Amino acid sequence: MQGPSHDHEESSNRMPDKEHPRPARMGRPSVAEAATLSETILEEAGRLFFDLGFRGTSMDMVAEAAGVTKRTLYARYRSKPLLFEAVVSTTIDIRLDALALLIPADGDIRSRLVSICTLLLDWLLTDRSVGMYRVVSAESRQFPALARNIHSHGARRAAQLICRVLHEGVKNGEIEIDDIVFAADYLTAAVIQYPFQQSVLGLIAARLDDAMRRHIDQAVELFLNGTWPDIWPIPDRGQGRS
Repeated sequence: MQGPSHDHEESSNRMPDKEHPRPARMGRPSVAEAATLSETILEEAGRLFFDLGFRGTSMDMVAEAAGVTKRTLYARYRSKPLLFEAVVSTTIDIRLDALALLIPADGDIRSRLVSICTLLLDWLLTDRSVGMYRVVSAESRQFPALARNIHSHGARRAAQLICRVLHEGVKNGEIEIDDIVFAADYLTAAVIQYPFQQSVLGLIAARLDDAMRRHIDQAVELFLNGTWPDIWPIPDRGQGRS
């Protein structure tokens, strides 16, 4: 993927003639040192991207903030779009890995789905998450592949968490679903993506308020109405309703 033509540091002559002198070291960094360095680069790059935007951030700025040379930075991320994609994808992975540990192991299928959807929206409806996707949207026309990769990665990771809850519900005989992946994508779009996109566009406030909690409850209820096993009596279909 090529960077913007107007961004000077993305030109073919990426290596400056002079760099700040650094102490010489023997041998390659250890695996732990390399991982720590990558974390530092992504952390500083994320701070700059989300504060200044994609266009307002240069590779020079990232290298300086991370305390590395441009040679080191470009060895890991060949262009600014690739660095930005790594920042967003890593941010998504770290947060969703943490959320996966918070999914309740007990309770009925309705309460578990409400719980994971609430956890996801509570993270997404924050200034940082909304700001992150606004930056992605702003660059989607010039870098459509970048936007697609980031969007599909986030949606896929969120759907995987819902898949896990649905799979347990099918295994326990609580619900009947032939295509769990399709069902998870459908529920993710209805419960997660729709309100999040409204927040990104500024149509609703980016916060998990009472109205958003009612949205989650109603969407999960509507979804489950089409998944209850036929052997369940009608009165039990509303079990767990608050």
